[in-house]
Amino acid sequence: MFKLSLLLLISSHLVASGKAEMVKNYFYGIVHKQVEWKDAFTLCQDAGGILATIMSPDESQEAREFLYTEKAKGSKSPCFIPRISEFQFWIAGQRRGVDQPNFCSRPFFWKTPEGELYMPFTDWSTGQPDCSGGNEGCLQMTDVSGFKMNDIRCDALMCALCQIGI
Repeated sequence: MFKLSLLLLISSHLVASGKAEMVKNYFYGIVHKQVEWKDAFTLCQDAGGILATIMSPDESQEAREFLYTEKAKGSKSPCFIPRISEFQFWIAGQRRGVDQPNFCSRPFFWKTPEGELYMPFTDWSTGQPDCSGGNEGCLQMTDVSGFKMNDIRCDALMCALCQIGI
């Protein structure tokens, strides 16, 4: 009970503002500001959570269901990117050594405040990951692919999908 109360308190400003929703095993919340991956990582921590990690098919489905509720807001959502007509959200995946040259052949992992976690499950969009242009080192979920995983440049601007497990 204490853990649940603490998590609700930590995430209270997300929940109170209507920016978080309980979806089965986690609270998912969206930071409604388009930022680079590194800033999304920090903003989720500031909101009392982490940038979302997707560890199983069930978690992938939960995240997709939550993101479709955001997409239902249409172009009024701050996460809609008009120039490409897409909804895009950062998740915690990053290539190992993304800050070093020639990182495209390196594996992805989940980056958390505690360190790196192995990716036991991936739900890639068709043809992904492709490291297009030799500089796609971070992960996103986009509506164009049904909110499946896609690698993208870490300096792209989009909203963050945060999670708080309970």
